This record gives sequence, structure tokens and C-alpha cells, in this order.
Amino acid sequence: MMEKRLKKSIINLYGLPSFGFQLFVNMEVFYFAAFLTDFAKLPMALVGIVLMVTSVFDILWVPTSGVILEKSNMRWGKYRSWLLVGPPFAALFFILQFSKIGSPAINAIIIIIGFLVSHLIWNIFYGGHIALNSSMTTVREERIAMASNRGMFNSLGAIGFSLIGMPLILTLGKGTAMGYTLTVVITGAVMIAAYYALFFMTKDYAFHGTAVSSGKTEDKMSIGDMLKQIIVNPPLIGLMLGELGRYLGRFVIFGLAFYYFKYVVNNLAVITIFMTGLNVVCFFGAAITNPIAKKIGERNTYILSLLIFIIGLLAVWALPMSYISFMVIMFIAYLGYGMPDALGVAMYSATVDYGEWKTGKNARGFIMSLISFPIKAAILVRSVVITAVLAGAGYVANMNPSIELANGIKNGIALVPAVIMLIGLLFIIFLYKITPQNLTKMQKEIAARKAQQV
Repeated sequence: MMEKRLKKSIINLYGLPSFGFQLFVNMEVFYFAAFLTDFAKLPMALVGIVLMVTSVFDILWVPTSGVILEKSNMRWGKYRSWLLVGPPFAALFFILQFSKIGSPAINAIIIIIGFLVSHLIWNIFYGGHIALNSSMTTVREERIAMASNRGMFNSLGAIGFSLIGMPLILTLGKGTAMGYTLTVVITGAVMIAAYYALFFMTKDYAFHGTAVSSGKTEDKMSIGDMLKQIIVNPPLIGLMLGELGRYLGRFVIFGLAFYYFKYVVNNLAVITIFMTGLNVVCFFGAAITNPIAKKIGERNTYILSLLIFIIGLLAVWALPMSYISFMVIMFIAYLGYGMPDALGVAMYSATVDYGEWKTGKNARGFIMSLISFPIKAAILVRSVVITAVLAGAGYVANMNPSIELANGIKNGIALVPAVIMLIGLLFIIFLYKITPQNLTKMQKEIAARKAQQV
């Protein structure tokens, strides 16, 4: 069957589910801990248990969801089907995660169940959406355009939540837990609609790059075969470690921003402008990625972007700055975060082709689901890094600012992320060697092998 070129509407709206997803999950990113303590009113010991259990499973669910995605093959397309089936169930259980029901112990159990089920399901359909990037087309330019488009929609979803999240919570709940519950209901409905829109648009492309429930032996991969796809795939290992460094650096910056504005520049009021500004910059970074990556390649664009970010962070660390100059430099530097954010999907798609070229087996669903592994791992590690930075600076809550504290926090928000990202960048440079030229060569060899089999 000849491969159809994608319609412009699909390329332009491929990222729409990411808008709904960001609008939906940012409730957890920003307010899960606050909900547990101040609205569900769980004792701190229970809060600790909930956060520990959910964090561990959050990481375990990444490879688990990849295996489920790879072994599933429903009637609407191997990956596309999950856009239809997954979102309603994830939304339903996510509502339980933000509910206040029964005694503290019962409520904690309900919240944990809501977290575990919703996250497992959304990891699967999130991976299915990502996998469509490479399953619908082998054309590099189309993959880059869709990846860039997803980056822009991601940023729009984050900006959208920052604008409407807390107003919705306060308006709907009037200071009670119900505000969180109803906000999740509304953002969940938007998320479902966004995924369904792409599902119906991609009807003609459901089975590209996948078997149509053929049951052929080569379509069935063991868990061992899937894990082998990581071991024999240096570009995938390099990309995951590079992304771990990028995300960890970002989370450390976000986690220390409060302390920087309060104790270093003594202007906590502008932190909202800073956080919103970073999301806006991320959108523009995604917007300019498409033409740059098509011209100089995804790998080179990624390396250039991270260098911009690292240089900006080192400037913040080395030079005396007011809060205005700090924000200006950080906004420019943050382009170096936003651009790779828009490249990830296309670069992971290339590692799928590399794995198939190397082993003769395609583990698209499993590999594409790993895109969220660096995020989960970085979330787990960031607490250790932030705690170490604050302890090293001699921080005590509401202490009077001192030169030692200011220097420690400045090191933490600039030098530490720069070093972390530099290490991640080295993994990209030495392990991710896929270029537009050798990607085309690999795809041709894969196509030739398939033609011989037929």
C-alpha cells in the first residue's frame, strides 16, 4: 500500500491533544501537594505516604504502559485506538485523585487508586499519540512539523492553565476541595474533546506503519525484545539521558525560583510574571524550531539550543543582576529549553527507525512511551537536588537574607542546572548520532527488507 502524504490539517492540529493534556495534568503539577494538605486535610504522615507511593508507581508505569501499548492492537488502529478509549477513563479516575471522600485513611486510599489508574491509562494514550508521529509518516519534514506543532500546543496548554486554573478552583469551590474536583471535571472534558478531535481526523491513517490485527509472528514482541531495543540503541539511551538533564535542570530552576526572588532579589511579587514568561518563551521556541531543524537537522538544533540555555545560566551565575536583568537573560536562555521541547517527538521517532534498522523489529509504541521516563525520573531527583542546595546554603524558613544564602541560592538556580544540562548535552553529542542523511539511508534499507519479505 502506498503511503499517503498527511493532510495539512493533521500536521497543524497533531499537537491539539497536548493542549488538552497540559490543561488537564497541570492541576497535579502545581496543586497536588496543596490539595492533600489544605483541602483533603490529610495528616502529614499520610501525605508523605501518598506522595511516596504515587511517585514510585509514576516511574514504574512508564515501561509498563509501553509494553501494554506495544502488545495491544484494537480495531481503530494500534496507536490511534487509545485516543478514543483512554481519555474518558483517565479523566474519571483523575477526578478521584482530587476528591474528598470519607475518613483521612479512606480518602488517601481513594486518592492513591485514582492516581495509579489514571496515570497508567494516560501513559498509554499519551504514548499512542506520540507514536502516531512516526507511524503515520516516514517523511522527516512532516515529523518535525508535527513535533514542533506539539511543542507549541504544549506551551499553550501550560499558559492556559496558569491563567484559568486558580480562578476556576476559587470560583467553583469557594475555598473548599470541591473547587479542585470540579476544575478537574472541566479540564478533563476539554482534554477528552482534544483527543477525540485528532482521533476522527486521522481515520485514513490509522494503520500506517502497523499491522491491522494480522497476528503475524513478527508483530508480536516479547518484553525481553522490547527491553533489548533500549540496550542496542545508543541514540535512544543518549536522548533519554540528555532529556533527563534538560528536565532536571528546568525543575531545579522552577523549584528554586521562589527562594531566588524572595532572598536574592527581594521581589517575590514578580515570580508570576517570571513563570508565565517562561511558558510564553517556550511557545516561541517551539514556533521557530520547525524551520531551523529542517535546515540544520534535529541533532544540531538540539545541541545549539542547550548551549544557548547553558550559556545564559552561566551568565546569570557569574554576573550581578537585578530581577529585571535576571528575567531578561533567563527568557532569552529559555529559548534553549523550548526548542528541544519541540524536537523530542521527532528525535524519538528517529530512534524507532534506528531500532528497527538494527534489529529488524519495530517497537514503536514501547520506545515512544519512554518519552515521559526522563520527566518522571527528573521529578523524583529534583527534590534531592533542591534540598541539598538549600541545606548547603544554610537555609532556614523566613531567615534574614545573607550573602552566603544569596550565593548558595544563585549557585542552585544557575550553576547547578548548567552543570546538569552540560552532562546531558554530552550524552547527546556522543550517543545520538542520527542525522537526516543516515536516517534516510536507514529508512530505505528497512523498506527494501520489507519489500523482499513481501
